[in-house]
Amino acid sequence: MVAVLNTLFAATLKLLLVAGGLLYAGLVLMSYRTDGLRSPLRLELADPARSVQRLMVWLGVKAVAASVGASKAFLYVLSETSAEVGVWFLRRRSAEVQAAFRSRFLV
Repeated sequence: MVAVLNTLFAATLKLLLVAGGLLYAGLVLMSYRTDGLRSPLRLELADPARSVQRLMVWLGVKAVAASVGASKAFLYVLSETSAEVGVWFLRRRSAEVQAAFRSRFLV
């Protein structure tokens, strides 16, 4: 009986943690979507629990903004590298292949 209750308690706790994580992710993404990078940090000493929640959401928004910026920079580097590889590949081909490529794509 104790083992069943222990398993039920563990499953309920896991479900609550997952639901809390999804709720937090939703709050962060909606705050990022509505406020963007200028998400204000509003702290009130009279309500410390809400202030901690707002601080956590604000930190999450800043983390999302940083990861978006880093991914944009990474994708830019990948795009430039891909273009350089394409140019290198075409330079190694014959003059006819280069002419066919230019006539088809660079008109």
